[in-house]
Amino acid sequence: MRRTKEEAAATREQILDAALLVFGRKGYSAATLQDVAAEAGLTRGAVYWHFKGKVELYTALLAERFARANREVFAEALSPRYSPLEAIERLLARSLEVLEEDEGYRAVLSLTLFKTELTPELEAGFQQKIAAVRGLVDVVVDLVRKGIKAGQIDRAVDPRAAALAAVSLVNGATALYLMDPTVLEPRTTMRRMVATYLRGLRP
Repeated sequence: MRRTKEEAAATREQILDAALLVFGRKGYSAATLQDVAAEAGLTRGAVYWHFKGKVELYTALLAERFARANREVFAEALSPRYSPLEAIERLLARSLEVLEEDEGYRAVLSLTLFKTELTPELEAGFQQKIAAVRGLVDVVVDLVRKGIKAGQIDRAVDPRAAALAAVSLVNGATALYLMDPTVLEPRTTMRRMVATYLRGLRP
């Protein structure tokens, strides 16, 4: 039984890998489950055994690949060993550095930003994305408030405005990188951007 579960999990991952390639190549609207099955070297029935349809496949792909990258970023940045200001720095820096390090993460981001039309069938997934962004803003708001309390951040700083600026920095830099990676090369450019933002928070 264990082997069967492992094989099923491996096949599911194979389908997700194939879906990322197909959606990235054709865009969400033009891609079909038959395309995904062919890319994975499986039958369409095998794809349907794991996913009820294209929407479920696409939603699972985004949710799982984003979660994988976010776990890495948040696990490090929110470690207790960092002060609030250091945590903000690591959160921003790692969010940008992972773009360079993780090809699959870049592919998912490119798919969502440039190759997916917002159709009614994807509305639920879009709302989940909005909720995730709001959650990130809330995390940074909390860090800014802790930083103010600790005397690391100027008391005149508005926590929500600072959090929105931080998330906008990451999102804007991400879009720039996906359009032209040379814009943010070398990696020191990313660090300078983060350092410039942090200077505006300090007392």
